[in-house]
Amino acid sequence: MLMFCSLLLLNTGIIQASEPGYDITEENAGGPVTLDGNWATDEWEDSWIEYMDAGTNDERFCYKADSAAGYAPEFLIDSADTTDDAGDIWQICIGIPEGGDVPLAGHNKIEIVGHETLTVYEGDGADWVEVDDSAVTWADNMTIHDVPFDYEHWCVEIMIDKTSIGSAAWNGAPPIGLRVAMYDESEDLWVAWPPQSDPDIPEGWGLIADYGTIPESLSFGIVALLSSVAVAVAFYSIRKRPKTVNYKL
Repeated sequence: MLMFCSLLLLNTGIIQASEPGYDITEENAGGPVTLDGNWATDEWEDSWIEYMDAGTNDERFCYKADSAAGYAPEFLIDSADTTDDAGDIWQICIGIPEGGDVPLAGHNKIEIVGHETLTVYEGDGADWVEVDDSAVTWADNMTIHDVPFDYEHWCVEIMIDKTSIGSAAWNGAPPIGLRVAMYDESEDLWVAWPPQSDPDIPEGWGLIADYGTIPESLSFGIVALLSSVAVAVAFYSIRKRPKTVNYKL
C-alpha cells in the first residue's frame, strides 16, 4: 500500500520545496487537548516534540493532528520568555509544500500579538492578506511544567480548523509546509523553526513530511479505497508513459 501511495504522489506532480533537514511527522493518536495554555498530563506526550534553535533547550513546539476533530492541527509552543510585553508574538506559517519566495494561495500565517490579538493571513501570490480568524482557537498562559520548564514561562496552545481556514488547498494529508516562531519583545529576539526561516519565503520553511501513528478510526475500508485509487492512478500513468522514458528515482 505504501509503495502504491508513493507512486500516486509521484505521478500527481506534488512538489515538496522546503528547508532540507527540517522534517517532522504528524502524530494522529492520543488524548484530547484542552486549550488553556497548560501542558496537562496525557495531552502532549503523544505529539511530535521539536526543540528550537535558541542556544538552549528552553524553546520548543509540539504538534499533532486531533483525529476526534477531523485531524485538526494542534500546536503547543513553550517559550523561555517570562515577561508580558505588548509586542510578544506567537507565529505559525503553514500550507502547501510548493515553496516559492512569496506567500501563495494555500499558505496561511497565524499570528498572536501581545498575548491578546489573533490575526490570520492567507497568501495571494505577492503578500499576506488578512482573512477571517474564526478557524483558529487558542489560549496562552504563564505556567510551570516539567523539565526543563520548571520555572514560570509563557506557553500557548493553538488549534486550527483546517476545513474552514483561508484557502482549502492544504487541507489534505501531509506533506504540509510549516514554520513555527516566537518573538520576545523584551529581548528583541526571534526564535524560529527552521532557525533561518522567513515567514514570507515558504521555500525556507520546514515540512510535516508524513504520518506517525495510524489512527484506529481509519478503517480497513478507507485504507483499501486509498490503495485502490493509488493503484489505478499509478497503473494508468505508467501505461501512458512512452517506453523510451528513463526514470530517475
